[in-house]
Amino acid sequence: MESYNKSILEYRDVRSAVEYAREEGIEKGREERNIYIIQRCLQKNMSIEEIIELTGFSKEQIIRCREKNGQ
Repeated sequence: MESYNKSILEYRDVRSAVEYAREEGIEKGREERNIYIIQRCLQKNMSIEEIIELTGFSKEQIIRCREKNGQ
């Protein structure tokens, strides 16, 4: 019984770790996609206000992205 309980706890630990990693990966993917969209808009010489209106991104996100890319 003790061995069984231990294996259940280990399984739950692994399952939690995998779920956490998956959520982190999804979030990172979203962030990378947002940066890509902002970069493309800036390359098209869109104003910050236009990017905000079209994408719903915050002004801070856009400015941070612009500064990272030296634009």
